[in-house]
Amino acid sequence: MGHYKKLLRWISSQEHLFFIFALLFVVPNFVLFFTEPLPVVVGIASIILPLAFWMGLLLLARKPGIVVWCLLPKVILDGGQLVLLYMFGQSVIAVDMFLNLTSSDVSEASELLGNLILIIGCVFFCYTLPTLYLAFRSIRLKEKLSSAFRRKWARISLGTFITGIILCLLSPLQDYRFSVKDDIFPVNALYNLYFAINKAEKNANYMQTSADFTFNATKPDRAKGRREIYLLVVGETSRAMEWSLYGYDRETTPCMEKLDGLVHFTDVVTQSNNTHKSVPIILSAASAEDYSVLYNEKSIVTAFKEAGFRTVVIANQKLTTSMIGAFYREADTFIDMSKFKTGSYLTSLYDGAILPYLQEELNKSDDNLFIVLHTYGSHFNYHERYPKEFSVYKPDKVEGIRASHKKVLRNAYDNSIRYTDYVLGEIVNMLSETKACASMIYLSDHGEDIFDDSRNRYLHASPIPTYYQLHIPLLVWFSSEYQEEYPEKYRITRNHQTVPVSTNSVFHTMLDIANVYTPVADSTLALSNPAFTVRDRMYLGDHDDPIPFWEVGLKKFDFEMMDKWRIAYGKD
Repeated sequence: MGHYKKLLRWISSQEHLFFIFALLFVVPNFVLFFTEPLPVVVGIASIILPLAFWMGLLLLARKPGIVVWCLLPKVILDGGQLVLLYMFGQSVIAVDMFLNLTSSDVSEASELLGNLILIIGCVFFCYTLPTLYLAFRSIRLKEKLSSAFRRKWARISLGTFITGIILCLLSPLQDYRFSVKDDIFPVNALYNLYFAINKAEKNANYMQTSADFTFNATKPDRAKGRREIYLLVVGETSRAMEWSLYGYDRETTPCMEKLDGLVHFTDVVTQSNNTHKSVPIILSAASAEDYSVLYNEKSIVTAFKEAGFRTVVIANQKLTTSMIGAFYREADTFIDMSKFKTGSYLTSLYDGAILPYLQEELNKSDDNLFIVLHTYGSHFNYHERYPKEFSVYKPDKVEGIRASHKKVLRNAYDNSIRYTDYVLGEIVNMLSETKACASMIYLSDHGEDIFDDSRNRYLHASPIPTYYQLHIPLLVWFSSEYQEEYPEKYRITRNHQTVPVSTNSVFHTMLDIANVYTPVADSTLALSNPAFTVRDRMYLGDHDDPIPFWEVGLKKFDFEMMDKWRIAYGKD
């Protein structure tokens, strides 16, 4: 009781509260000092510059608690930053983090937040609530900061600020270019918020900015006497290392391993670990190298439509992301299954629910068809992605994301891959039964972390990706009729099976396989074309800038895994 009274008396001093608030405001900066790869002088400056600024700001009122309550959004932002650091171990709140708030629906967000409630609660009760309580106490106190105290610490804060500027000016000595918008929290987080708002506005204006675009697509070369069907399956959160087709020790892809005419590419990395960026790259001519074309050009759906195909999109993925939904609405027929009521606790239908709708579209007419299927794949919660008869690896049901649950999480994840394999097998059977000249491409938008190493990383969409989020499966299946009609394309595709590939090749490969010609297509990116050229693979940075994927901040564990799975990267 005596210690409690002493503490109560200590925090009854406005001067003491002033120092407490100044230090609380730079807690995220202290943590980022140890997590971010900054030179020492910049790291120190990233603490003392904001510390000096907040001290000066707190001195504007005789009761510093008033300033704290005026800065409530900053206190909330600090809490979000601390949660992010717990989740991913590094990085400031990224542009993609803000955009994910708008591209996730309630059920998807609740899946994640429900499993983060413990850390959110810890941050709230250990940081946010105490800060606001002390601010309230400061306001209620009769005591005020003296004029002499405010003058003294105004001079000290100014001197500290100047010291920080000097340290920043020394950064070139350590071969580093200091930037306030990149290196100082919360300026960097607020800049990212501004960037996200600007990007969301571009997404919202897509229909207007792309309205006059045309691919001028044609199909001069047609299969003789045969119907043509080309199908693109966009998977979700599937990593290549978990497919037995790629060498995984569990039998997760028995259907794919038995298929004739299947080509699986072994060295494929995604250009983004975020669905809202990765999928538009798959569906359009955009890439990490030239992402801005996304807002002015239409999708592959329109290219096939211009070439005379009837176009169909069936999506089981939730399409709150405006660009993906806008692309899909270009189709002649768009079936958004994410809006269907499941009648159960499931957050979505199983991907197998796509199959009857696919069969109906295949039987509807004898038109040449281009079809996009967007699956829910292996998105968390894993055990909700497949029917109980696919619960092969057990136990597989766990409530909560914890390293101690890794084995159970992996069991459920592997079961979801096995179910994806089944669905793909059924799709191929349907295409085979049409006797059409047909081909199917499957790939995942990105991978996933599942507590794979001592970093204890999990899920995806982290500001800094890992090997586990980058290495994805890419499959191309050709019907026997297609192989007979276009044997050279089948042969060339097989010959490219081990070449380094990125997700930006899919748009060009799909068009090339279908013999759809457009000035927008690039034959050097098409895996079925003899002109295909190996190039450095880029990753789409948080500010939509292209970065060699091995230079995005990968760690020793990631390079060890890339070497194990023979992923090509620049080693210099």
